[in-house]
Amino acid sequence: MRRKPLILGLCLFFNAATFSSARAEVAADQAEFLMHKVLGTASCATSGCHGGAGPVHGAVATFTREDPHARSYDTLATPRSARMGEALGIADVRTSASCTVCHAPTASVPEGLRGADLRIEDGVGCASCHDSAESWLRTHTRPELDHAAKVAAGMRDLRSAYARANACVACHQVIEPRLVETGRHPRLIFELDGQLAAEPAHWREVHGWDGAKAWLVGQAVAWCEASAARSDGRDTLAGAAEREAALAWLVGRAGGERLEGLAADAVARRADADWPAGEGEAVLRRLAGAGGDFRAAGVSRLEQAYRAERLVLGLDRVVAAWPERARAKAAEPVLVRLFAAAQSVPDFEPASFATLLDELARLVGGAG
Repeated sequence: MRRKPLILGLCLFFNAATFSSARAEVAADQAEFLMHKVLGTASCATSGCHGGAGPVHGAVATFTREDPHARSYDTLATPRSARMGEALGIADVRTSASCTVCHAPTASVPEGLRGADLRIEDGVGCASCHDSAESWLRTHTRPELDHAAKVAAGMRDLRSAYARANACVACHQVIEPRLVETGRHPRLIFELDGQLAAEPAHWREVHGWDGAKAWLVGQAVAWCEASAARSDGRDTLAGAAEREAALAWLVGRAGGERLEGLAADAVARRADADWPAGEGEAVLRRLAGAGGDFRAAGVSRLEQAYRAERLVLGLDRVVAAWPERARAKAAEPVLVRLFAAAQSVPDFEPASFATLLDELARLVGGAG
């Protein structure tokens, strides 16, 4: 079992047809899937599909019972959300696009593309992550079709860390500045592996999961998103430039020479596609050996604070993925102290943080 972070439509069943006829059906779906309706969670929830029992068949029950995404719309009905709405001059946050864009994404689906069972109250439901189901509903259960054929029909590919990071980052990284500045919405920090470890799994990992790789891929995607948000004016919050610079530093430090000089998206793609044996431990040592970077002149204290904020989350995930379990356990008390040292951006002390990093580096064999 993966350790959690230290902080914190009607699904039709078809008998297998001939391979060629199924391929033809997928091709037809692929050409038309943009015109298909978006189906609701109930479309996946019949007992013969994902509403039954077992690891896959019970996916909807696990999701609706345990996953916070299923209750994302309900969050808009809380007193805290109402107070945020008042501060922002929003009469009803449950109908405001500024809020539903992430808490109930299907609210933006045009009326003509809504399936009969699509409910905004489902929050971040099946279609939000797996895409409009009507185009691929008939074919995704067919065992004679490979994964690529199902994706071609319109089902979103979520197997790789790169695909998952890009599916999640938009709502977990940058939100409208006024929601933070005026509404006091919490500032968001995207971290793929930790957030997935904290989420009750309603899926099976077909090819396994490497937490260290997922962390680095996720941070490279976060860097890409932060850069794009600043470039196109979506992120105008104070400190945005320092947060982007901190991500660039972090990804560069973690990636080492193998990924040196690559742009954010290229780092994410390369790390996802090519992850050498033992790379997770190498990443851990490079991160733990960063004490000298926090003693360097020429970097603002604010950027150093944001570096530390991201770094401790990364250290947590690569330590959690470290096969040396006894040494990982020994490192956890230092990690707790590093988290405490990075807790407050205004009060951050780079020199004290660097000293703690040096202690961690000795435990894991890191070098600056």
